[in-house]
Amino acid sequence: MNYAQKFLDTLKKGIIIFHEKEKEEHPRIIGRYHPSSIGDCLRKQYYDFYIEKPPSEEKLVIFATGKGIHEIITKILKESNVVQVDASEFETELDFGEYKLHGRVDIIILNVDSEKTIVEVKTVSKIPKRPLEKHVLQLQTYLHALKINNGILLYWDKRKGKLETFSIVKDDNILNILKERTHILHEHIINKKEPIKEMALKEEFFECLNCEYKEICRPLKMDIEDGSEIVILEIDNVLLNTEKRKEMCLKELNLPLDTNLKEIESKIREEFFNLYYSERYLSYDEPIHENIDKALRYYMQNKHLVIITNRPKKMRKATIDQLIDIGIPYEQIFMRNDFYKGLEFKLAIIKLILASGYKIFDIIDEEETLKKIKKRLNL
Repeated sequence: MNYAQKFLDTLKKGIIIFHEKEKEEHPRIIGRYHPSSIGDCLRKQYYDFYIEKPPSEEKLVIFATGKGIHEIITKILKESNVVQVDASEFETELDFGEYKLHGRVDIIILNVDSEKTIVEVKTVSKIPKRPLEKHVLQLQTYLHALKINNGILLYWDKRKGKLETFSIVKDDNILNILKERTHILHEHIINKKEPIKEMALKEEFFECLNCEYKEICRPLKMDIEDGSEIVILEIDNVLLNTEKRKEMCLKELNLPLDTNLKEIESKIREEFFNLYYSERYLSYDEPIHENIDKALRYYMQNKHLVIITNRPKKMRKATIDQLIDIGIPYEQIFMRNDFYKGLEFKLAIIKLILASGYKIFDIIDEEETLKKIKKRLNL
């Protein structure tokens, strides 16, 4: 082993020790839960309490990065001569009686009128368009615990080097939500009963994908036998020919029928897909009998059909009606979350199906998409 490798191993061990010391300061105690987790999936919090898998190397590095950025921001603010830092890493507790939320506030600053504001720092790979619910719940915990009216959520994009802030005002309605969530979590923990698969039910599938307990939770478990063989199906250009729908959308936008959608300006492309992924011209879709027959043969061979489509959720009812019309007996349908690209969404669902105890027998999709999926999954 060369010196560089020894150094790397030492660093990794050091991060683990640093993380363990941090854990010792936040022991798992029945009735005392963490504001930083209360917005997470209730089932994940339950597993954290009773199973607590060791974090992956990636999560340990992210943890260390976050700690470093918190310290840097505190130092910058102290030296800014613009705001006064009143406290950092300040312990606080929101007491609900039998159970409470106990945590540490990142930074408390004072403005020129000596009014306090809580700053909660989040290091992310992509800044969200609006503050994430779990981060709002964490910050609201601190606002209510310390009786401070104003807070700031600061997102630090570690990939693109961007910053974004959102103002958060103390909200009594959210206090009720915090109390209810803490009560539900506490009841399940003291009774040793798993809560609902919250993120799966909310269709927050990327939360499930990044969860270290997905093989235990099995978020996409269906009402079929463990180990069943699954056939994945797309709809557009796979079960249904959408060329006429595409033509009608192009005509409405006064675009040539041979338009390359990848080459047009983003605003027009957005208009096209808003129209394409609507019910306006859905009746122009035509069955692709070859693929429909193939899917039905699989069904007769006791394979289970699962739809994963780029269509948005707003098309669910119309899509289900189409699937009934062409006679596809599917187990479940997953429709794309607008926040994610189609390929990433499909990969996430397929990985969760595998993590839920099933086998992928075949994938019927457009040729280019299929190649990308197989390459990414090493199929």
